[in-house]
Amino acid sequence: MADIRTRHEKKRPYQVRFVDLSTKTGFGYKSFMLLKKARVFAANKELEENNLSFDRSIQSVEQAVNKWLDICETIGRDGREPVEPETLVEYVRRANIIKKYNWREKLQDLRSPDIVKFRNWLLKNFSRDLARRTLSSFHSILIEMNLQGYMNNDPATGITIKTGGRYEGDKGSIEIPSEQEMRDILGAANIMGQKNAFMEKCWARYRPMIYLPIFSGMRSSEFRGLPWVNLFENLVKVTQRADKKGRIGPVKSRAGRRSIELSSKVTDIIFEWKDRCPDSEYDLVFPTASGRPIFLINFREDAWIPLLKEADLMITKKIKGKEVLRPKYTPHAMRHYYASNLISKNKDIKFIQDRMGHSSAEITLDVYGRLMKGQEEIHKQTADEIADQLIPY
Repeated sequence: MADIRTRHEKKRPYQVRFVDLSTKTGFGYKSFMLLKKARVFAANKELEENNLSFDRSIQSVEQAVNKWLDICETIGRDGREPVEPETLVEYVRRANIIKKYNWREKLQDLRSPDIVKFRNWLLKNFSRDLARRTLSSFHSILIEMNLQGYMNNDPATGITIKTGGRYEGDKGSIEIPSEQEMRDILGAANIMGQKNAFMEKCWARYRPMIYLPIFSGMRSSEFRGLPWVNLFENLVKVTQRADKKGRIGPVKSRAGRRSIELSSKVTDIIFEWKDRCPDSEYDLVFPTASGRPIFLINFREDAWIPLLKEADLMITKKIKGKEVLRPKYTPHAMRHYYASNLISKNKDIKFIQDRMGHSSAEITLDVYGRLMKGQEEIHKQTADEIADQLIPY
């Protein structure tokens, strides 16, 4: 649907936005000096849009959702790989939420106000995070329907749900082990294999599995799916992952493909394990005895929980009215600790984003922004040092 916008530009203050499926965004723009000419152009474009032909075999939102799920599972969206089974489960959950909404318009008749109403319904009935993810998936559905020729506009463009309010960073604080706690974890990893022959065999693998993410920030799926060919004396390359069920596949996004510098002190510990490493179809660094990737739940139960017990980092939690001992941190805390170190070393946000494999700096700030608070004194000191170089008095 063509619309006219006013810009702060004297020569051509009136801009018309119109549907143009040849562009990446699906929209084209043209500016005019006179409002009258802009209105004529917009009217003509709207007539063209109404005359655009599209496949009407899918007319309801529910049909579009089902088509999108099928595309995700079989051929992949927009030329991407088909989604992993676990990702598809999450997509089905969001799809069911979309279907619950009372869609009064046909797919091709949806306009921006309809999407705004849907967004408001999501915020009223679900958590902000789930609402944001569901709206994002719905936008993906509309984009795919445009690409597949079932509609010729995207009414969800520009309609989003922000990650949170002005105090979101304080509410969503993450738990990060202190330096002493991390020393305790590493110390426990060093002595776990000294208990008996069985533990020595197990911890020959688990010990380097603990060291690697602490000093690289790798996700558990990434180090469980790491092949030997991607490990070097001072570097690890991240190109593939193992999901919770142990299935090997590429990392989820282009940003996830990255190289991370490592100390030889860390890689020496990992290469010590290589002579005892079982053969693996995928040439994995940390395979099971059968050569398969280790399941995440098995890593947690067999390695992480015993490790934190040894490090005396268990806390009491009330679950269903009963007090039970649980690890103070999840394995993801190793990744958070690495990020916190980059921040404490005053690395810039782009560097941190790249090493953590985040698709945008906004994600990095959302997760770790609160850790960057309190750096003001350091930045002030840096500013004073720069000034002192040229202004000695």
